[in-house]
Amino acid sequence: MITQSGRGARLRLRTFRRGGTLTVGGALPFVGKPRCTAHCAYEGSVFMTRRTLGVLAASTILVSQPALSQDQDELSLGTLILSGGLPPVESSVYGRSSTVLTEEDIEDRGEALYAADLIRSLPGVSVSRTGGFGGLTQIRLRGNEGNHTLVLIDGVEVADPSQGEYDFSGLLAADIARIEILRGPQSSIYGSNAIGGVISITTKRATEPGITGEVGVEVGSDGTTEGRMAVRLKTPRGNLSFSAARRDTGGFDISDTPGGEDDGDLNRTYNLVGSYDVTDTFTVGGTLRHVDRISDTDGFFFGAPTRPGLVFDDASNATVQETFGSVFAALDTLGGRLTHRLDVSYSDINRQGDNSFALPSFDNTGTRTKVGYRGSYALDGGAVETANHILTFAAQYEYETFVNNNPALVFAPTALIKQTREQTGLVFEYQGKFENGFAVQGSVRHDFNDRFDDETTFAVGASYTFPSQLTRVHASYGTGVQNPTLFEQFGFSNNFIPNPNLEPEQSEGWDIGIEQQFLGGRGIIDVTYFNQVVTDEITAIFDPITFIGTPINQTGESDRQGIEVSTRIDVTDRLDVGLYHTWLDAENPNGSIEVRRPENETLLQMGYTLPNEKTRFNAEVQHVAGLFDTDFTAASFGANQIKLSDYTLVNLGMTHQVTQNIRIYANIRNVFDEDYEELDGYATEGRTIFFGVVAAVN
Repeated sequence: MITQSGRGARLRLRTFRRGGTLTVGGALPFVGKPRCTAHCAYEGSVFMTRRTLGVLAASTILVSQPALSQDQDELSLGTLILSGGLPPVESSVYGRSSTVLTEEDIEDRGEALYAADLIRSLPGVSVSRTGGFGGLTQIRLRGNEGNHTLVLIDGVEVADPSQGEYDFSGLLAADIARIEILRGPQSSIYGSNAIGGVISITTKRATEPGITGEVGVEVGSDGTTEGRMAVRLKTPRGNLSFSAARRDTGGFDISDTPGGEDDGDLNRTYNLVGSYDVTDTFTVGGTLRHVDRISDTDGFFFGAPTRPGLVFDDASNATVQETFGSVFAALDTLGGRLTHRLDVSYSDINRQGDNSFALPSFDNTGTRTKVGYRGSYALDGGAVETANHILTFAAQYEYETFVNNNPALVFAPTALIKQTREQTGLVFEYQGKFENGFAVQGSVRHDFNDRFDDETTFAVGASYTFPSQLTRVHASYGTGVQNPTLFEQFGFSNNFIPNPNLEPEQSEGWDIGIEQQFLGGRGIIDVTYFNQVVTDEITAIFDPITFIGTPINQTGESDRQGIEVSTRIDVTDRLDVGLYHTWLDAENPNGSIEVRRPENETLLQMGYTLPNEKTRFNAEVQHVAGLFDTDFTAASFGANQIKLSDYTLVNLGMTHQVTQNIRIYANIRNVFDEDYEELDGYATEGRTIFFGVVAAVN
């Protein structure tokens, strides 16, 4: 991709590769795989050292996900993929398929509402949401399932331990500084839950010395109101940032029932992150994040006589409380040649829901604790931050729990027993750069599981840049493993029976691509072909009489292949254009199409900055074709599939810098009021207008 380091005449080229539940009381249909069960139904040069990259944000156990350094005014994150390896990897030599959205990329696209709005346009990505904001939002990479994507926020894994999947409906975009997407099996670094890829998100940090901050308000034609604030502190040795946001969305009736009640969402998000350099070689820090939401839902009628009757208006709702925290300590020894990092992180997610009769429909709690160590050694002498050959060892311990809280929702008292599982992983990684333009990254991981067989996964990526420096070839191969979710094994609801005998899913995949600069470096295109096979994929079987689903391992192979195209051009100093396309062929072992991931998805983005250097206009045109869903009407009872209509959406946006500290913005989503579906039976957002003001405080 072409990442913009400024606007207008300040545009600068940087090269990256952007590379159900079956309830009648308010739930998403159980689609193919029990990934959404009743409780979620609402549902180059390196300018920054590797050590300072780890300073500001606590990370996952095996990969640091740092924030901006103390010296950020003089440094650049643009050349690094922070989550690409155990130490970060330069994008110009990274062999695996990836996308990086920097803070300025995000700003140039206007004020997005949710992170999913930023991510859905990128190659290899498909997004599905159950109706309006607050409805379960799943992101699939390269045709894999939603829980095949590992998600990190400030380095902390945020997937629900019970589902193994993160619901993106709760992730507001206002405080996001950076998004990285790694595509393809990533288990050799991250372990389970990453056979489709990784999405790593970094929140904003202080960029100027002293105390700074911002406040913002937003209103929308759908009854949305949002207020947000942030306070940030930067000192010579430390950095501390706190942000809070409250977004109340009026929404619309996702059942599309005449006279039906609007389905809204209330989101309150708080985020704290900081670090402190105790000495020049020793740094400590941590993060704390809490999200409290309540979302309106509508009922789903499994076996409805007609498609319009699948989703019906009712007063069901769901609530979720998510708490994530971490602490870390980083130490440089041997003059920086050997670096150490110790991490501890914790997640606690509580989910409750009521059906249309105000009776509980799900109630459970999942937790995750991780403790790990990582050490990196510069094989060619000097410091790790400048080395061309780095060997890293990491060890991780992970402990997960799940418990059903309501006796009325289980089939037996034993279902109320807290379920636990443990995993210990050992990882070795090598990163090497050679003077002839060749670079390689290789990793191997062995996991010791208490409930499954032990597993070994590996991956290798290679990159070669031609002497012209305009053409680069990249390729990778990797294997992955996906443990069944705790809910699949032990969860209960009024329409779901678990299967404790499930086996882990297995995956292997490869890709190869070419990246080419043109127009004197003002344009760049990347074309990548990928191929992946998943075995023992978990799906669900249903009883059409009782409407109860049970997960099983499928026999055979689930095949995915596709082509990802990413093109960015700075047509002039003021006009930039991006074109992204994904062709996907994803099939189940029986040859049927994998649902909720379109065959073709294309996005055209255009941005223009006025000569005043203060006003920018944005336009997006998205076309989706070849999208299938499961047919849950009485004629099929989930046995067949149905093709949804192709659709084209147009979104417009504008930002204007009124003064140095005040910015206003406006967005029009679905300009032509297109009537479309991402999921069968669920209505989607019509034409909606948003207006906001953001004021910086110095």
